[in-house]
Amino acid sequence: MAKYEEAERRAFAELAGDVGLSAARRELGYPSSWATGKKWTEEFGIEIELDELKAKASAYNNWYKDSELLIAQQDLIARARDLMDSKTLNPAELEKLGQTIKRATEMIRVIDGKANVYTAKEDTTELEALQMYDEFQRARADDA
Repeated sequence: MAKYEEAERRAFAELAGDVGLSAARRELGYPSSWATGKKWTEEFGIEIELDELKAKASAYNNWYKDSELLIAQQDLIARARDLMDSKTLNPAELEKLGQTIKRATEMIRVIDGKANVYTAKEDTTELEALQMYDEFQRARADDA
């Protein structure tokens, strides 16, 4: 178990106060658990503005409600969209992010009780997007 100095704990707590516990954990790479991060913010008297997924569903003691599940799916889509801005993203990674967004969107529709199944004559959007990405990468390589 890693032991963190007071300065590291304080840095995490202050960042978490600005961006939230999960974002601070992603940015700093520590602590390993949400609960530890929450404990550190309390240790330094820093309140988290948004009740991050209702305080992680009251520290895992409650079942998630539809509203928390919707928030989690929306956060998943937002995170995938952020990752799509990476200049080093390869086609396989782009496809995975596309699938993540698709599954999260479908789950949102399920939670909302909306139709989730559709039949397209021929859905080539994903393939076309990957081809466009490959062409863009080749053109960029040719310009370099």
